Amino acid sequence: MTLKDKQAFRDALSAFPSGVTIVSTTDEDGRHWGFTASAFSSVSMEPPLVLVCIANTADSHPAFVKAQRYTINILSKGQHDIAMHFAKKGADKFGGPHAFRFGTDDAPHPPVLPGSKAALVCTAHDVYEAGDHTVLIGALESVELEDAEPLLYYNRAFRNMEDLPDAPLP
Repeated sequence: MTLKDKQAFRDALSAFPSGVTIVSTTDEDGRHWGFTASAFSSVSMEPPLVLVCIANTADSHPAFVKAQRYTINILSKGQHDIAMHFAKKGADKFGGPHAFRFGTDDAPHPPVLPGSKAALVCTAHDVYEAGDHTVLIGALESVELEDAEPLLYYNRAFRNMEDLPDAPLP
């Protein structure tokens, strides 16, 4: 693929609006890991499966490849700052002002971000290498939903629902 073709590919992908997620886990040593992803999708309703993709170069890649459980936090309007924070390489992801809810011995779960549109707690189902990313497929354990507008990513910028024109369905 030529440099021009790669840019056309990137431009085509930026033309597809998507939601924004923060994926979070806790490793066997109790350290929290997370990354921002827009490559997220449902896979199956029966059983309920979802997928998210992580760059092979991400600091948290080794933790997620080995993770038994993780949460996919679907971000809501106004959470673009945390999306940018979790997209940084080398940053202390959980040391900032963002208040995650962590599991306890009595109620173990990966970190959940309050205020998100949804939080999907998953058990690791499959891991696939795919080019410069790894596809994580998770089996849904539980879902938390909030009454909030979603955060969107489109044309290389964060957007809110009101940024998009209303278009009636045919």
